Amino acid sequence: MAKGGYRPGAGRKKGFNAIKAEQARAYVIERITKELDSIITAQIEAAKGIYVEEVNEKGERIRVFKKEPNLRTGEFLLNQNIGRSKETIETHKMPTIDWDAVRAEFRA
Repeated sequence: MAKGGYRPGAGRKKGFNAIKAEQARAYVIERITKELDSIITAQIEAAKGIYVEEVNEKGERIRVFKKEPNLRTGEFLLNQNIGRSKETIETHKMPTIDWDAVRAEFRA
């Protein structure tokens, strides 16, 4: 008995998953757009940290953080706003090995 081969109407329908993925993407974009202001506000608050100002024994105002500032969030917001700076990456070239010379040395 033959296995596989061409069968009319068999297989995944063309474009079906792409249509569902596009609909899901549109839904996510719509939801994010509706909540964009509160999302940005939450990101900024996370970057700055959440604190209360209190007065100590000396009468000085101090900030008591309930949630520490998130540096990664702040960096992300800055990168989105002014663009990411160029990062230089140093690479070190690996030395090449002359395998013929190595073999000759071991044979000697």
